[in-house]
This record gives sequence, C-alpha cells and structure tokens, in this order.
Amino acid sequence: MRMIELPEDYALVLQQVDENGREDFNNLAESLRLDRSRLAHILEALQHKGLITLSRVGRFDAWIRVSGKGRRLLRYMWPDTGLSPSY
Repeated sequence: MRMIELPEDYALVLQQVDENGREDFNNLAESLRLDRSRLAHILEALQHKGLITLSRVGRFDAWIRVSGKGRRLLRYMWPDTGLSPSY
C-alpha cells in the first residue's frame, strides 16, 4: 500500500465512521466535538484521498462511509485492534 499520511484528527474521523459503519455529518460533528467547518474540511480531504464516500441525504446532510481503500488503511494502521471489519 502506498503510504498515506493522515493528521491525528483525520484518522480519528476515519476510525469513528468505520466503527459505526456509517455516520451522518451532524452526529459525527457532535460525537467528535469538532467544529462543523473543520469537519467539512477533513471530510473533503478524506474523500479526495479516496478514503470515504459521501452520499447526500436531503439538502443539509450526508451519510459518510469508509471506502475499501479507507478500511485497508485502517487495518494497516491498527492491524491488531480488530478495527475495520469486512462489511
């Protein structure tokens, strides 16, 4: 796997979404206590790297899921933790 560097808060977002299977923007911002604009920036970067997918739900929300590439990265980062089950 080509090396992908992630800041700690990016990895935390990726891990949280993966643990829940999918997450909506508002709940994710609340659960991680992240400013909405910061979370939007992180999600944009993760999507650009191909680590998450976003599916719009209505006008103001989206479902966030970890992509296959994102799950592989999580297994690489934390191989013995049981993170990233196969869906």
